[in-house]
Amino acid sequence: MERSTTAKASSVDLAVEKALAELGVTRDKAEVEVLSKGGLFKSAEVRVTVRESEEDIALSFLNGALTLMGLDARATAKKGEDGVVLDIEGADSGAAIGYRGEVLDALQFLTRTCLNQRKPSAGKITVDCENYRGRRRDTLVSLAERLAEKAHRTRRKVSLEPMNPFERRIIHSALADSEIAETRSEGEEPARYVVIIPKGVELREDRPRPGGGRRDGGRRDGDRRDGRRDRDRDRDRRGGGRGDRRERDRAPRYEDEDIPVGREYRGYFTDDFVKPENKPSGPPKFKSFGGKKRF
Repeated sequence: MERSTTAKASSVDLAVEKALAELGVTRDKAEVEVLSKGGLFKSAEVRVTVRESEEDIALSFLNGALTLMGLDARATAKKGEDGVVLDIEGADSGAAIGYRGEVLDALQFLTRTCLNQRKPSAGKITVDCENYRGRRRDTLVSLAERLAEKAHRTRRKVSLEPMNPFERRIIHSALADSEIAETRSEGEEPARYVVIIPKGVELREDRPRPGGGRRDGGRRDGDRRDGRRDRDRDRDRRGGGRGDRRERDRAPRYEDEDIPVGREYRGYFTDDFVKPENKPSGPPKFKSFGGKKRF
């Protein structure tokens, strides 16, 4: 938002100095409009407006956006190699970057849009956050060189994941002078991606695998079901199939006189076998070992 004020004095120069002092700016950063030159019994009047620079407009918008987002971060302007750079710093700088710079790209787009509406002839503005774009550039250059070697070694095209125009431009620039690979962009936004093509070799054709490209020939759950059926048949042959297991798991029924003998627990395990009718009644007896009662 532009700031302006009016001032009156005995002369135009004195009125301008008064207005500049009120706004707290120097003459080179303000625009002066003379409303009245004054006269014999009349004061001179001027209107002084602060001339907003491109940096001020972009910085004011970006800091306002960060505040509305609830982020503990502020942006400062500095001169870069390719125009003005607005660098974001603060405790929430990671949130200002987002996943692979998506939030940072959105902030840059909005800042540029606001600046172009106020000043159509404005220069380039880049929004960065703690040198994220520089680190991302180094990562992409290393990735491009590594994939170019892979494409040349395997004699196959290598397709990268979808990228924004800034990142695609880095890949193209990294391999612009390469002797082993070249690049081109394919697809439509926002899924446009870079393809690395080997140079100086005959491309190897990718043969489609049977079964729709699956390594198992297109077989899915049917193989697992068939394998289970084979194992069930093997258990049936050995007498341990599912049907036998159900019969085996059923509790046997005995007559009273046919109840098998068991082991009696008498404070310790014993191999003495007793008939059920001779089984002692009452709670189990305790045996004392060293002053402690144990079963």
